[in-house]
Amino acid sequence: MNTPSNENRFGGAIEDTEGQDAPKGTDDATKTALGDTEEDTTRLNVRVPTPLYERFKDKVESEGRTMTWVVLQAIRDYLTE
Repeated sequence: MNTPSNENRFGGAIEDTEGQDAPKGTDDATKTALGDTEEDTTRLNVRVPTPLYERFKDKVESEGRTMTWVVLQAIRDYLTE
């Protein structure tokens, strides 16, 4: 997932989010990642090894983002490959 900072890694599918902070809170993060549309959402539960979860949690918090926001961005990236 390494792309130059001046290139939208989603190929224009969504707005460029480089340097953008997701709002605090799951609902706000979901709205930011999905856009302002009133789309239905589905909960996705995954089992993650505790050390990986802790590293992920620390990184998103240090970036001022939420786990929901980052996961939704990763899913979009995966789908546009």
